[in-house]
Amino acid sequence: MSAPRSVLVIGAGMAGLGAARALAEAGCAVTVLEAGDLVGGRVRTHVTGEGLPVELGAEFVHGRPPELVALIQELGLDTVERDGAMLLFHKDGSLTDAYAEDGDSDASDVPDAFDVMERLRVWSDADPAKDLSFADWLAEQDLPEQSRASATGYAEGFNAADAHELSVRSLAVQQAAEDEVGGDAGYHVSGGYAQVAERLAAKVREAGGTIRLRTHVSAIAWKPGEVSAELVDDECVRAEAAVVTLPLGILQSGTVPITPEPGMVLQHAQRMRMGQVCRISLVFERRWWAELEHPRSEDLKRLSFLIDADRDPGSVLHPRFPVFWTNFPEESAVVTAWTGGPHADAFASLDEHAIAHLACSELARIFGLEREAVLNELKSHHMHDWTRDPLFCGSYSWVPVGAVDASAKMSEPVEGTLFFAGEHTDVTGHWGTVHGALRSGLRAAKQVLAA
Repeated sequence: MSAPRSVLVIGAGMAGLGAARALAEAGCAVTVLEAGDLVGGRVRTHVTGEGLPVELGAEFVHGRPPELVALIQELGLDTVERDGAMLLFHKDGSLTDAYAEDGDSDASDVPDAFDVMERLRVWSDADPAKDLSFADWLAEQDLPEQSRASATGYAEGFNAADAHELSVRSLAVQQAAEDEVGGDAGYHVSGGYAQVAERLAAKVREAGGTIRLRTHVSAIAWKPGEVSAELVDDECVRAEAAVVTLPLGILQSGTVPITPEPGMVLQHAQRMRMGQVCRISLVFERRWWAELEHPRSEDLKRLSFLIDADRDPGSVLHPRFPVFWTNFPEESAVVTAWTGGPHADAFASLDEHAIAHLACSELARIFGLEREAVLNELKSHHMHDWTRDPLFCGSYSWVPVGAVDASAKMSEPVEGTLFFAGEHTDVTGHWGTVHGALRSGLRAAKQVLAA
């Protein structure tokens, strides 16, 4: 079978746009079908009335992944490293260094989350065929309770996962992948992450590709060498092949049926999990935390991250955020509150206004202030509920026990006609990341051209 001359790309997230550009520049007739009214998928930047970009989805460039870094540079965008102070907050109101390594710091000798993850990686590398849930593995380790809480909070929060299901093997693969790209450093796209998607979409169009927004695919029918995408308005769009970048939550829900079933792809999709997150960005009048009289005032002037040392999730009635971050070294007065995994469920019944008040209350508690003092500084708050968004049904994917091979299985072409991409199909260990999504799109494009 020769390489398809016409290709549908279902979804204009980073995977879809990456695949579309590569295919269009290779001479394929490419049509991108996007249900939403924006490109970028879960890369979404909201610009406030004052012109301040606030991220509602993906925010960090994790390390220096070559494909994404090269694309950002090509598109004429800049990144800024988020390299300020990282502090732990404690129940007694004190702030201490987080994950400090120098001997003069006030960090204790108790193993932190990263120490535990390194131990996990050694354990997994010794027996790559063995897999356990993170909770079960942790129960076997001789660690103090503080280390267990810290490691569980990190594993669940970062991966938006449930520690009782989260695969230890997947975490080891992920740790190795992060080391390859220097993933312990975080960067921010100056002016907003959405610019990457918008400028990449322009590249698709320049290469002759078509991007159709507000074009909702209701079903996909196919046979070898032919794909038909049925739209909600009864239009049918056809091509010789398709790159399907529907989010994992949509594949699992069956809301976009694929007929006939594409091999074992959907069964392997059911083996993975879609993570849940609650995050809200608080825009303040000024960087008030940098002006406090506090024993750590110098660190607060360059504050990047605040992390709960006790990982106290609060309760269903009074949930808490375990992680906050600022835009330092940028001067904008924005604080983002974050929780991921099972603890995010406690926020599900609350509206944005209530969540913003909870986040401000937590900041007041951390800094020993009255809640009204923090609320009086608040100008606006911004969030997007990816779990309830019917176009996504979740934030990003994670791997449960025994499913480390699921992404690779999903990435196998189906009779040279259907090709699957998206962060959940990344085979390099970078699940849940923008560069993982981009890599999967570029991989799918190569598969199409080699069909």
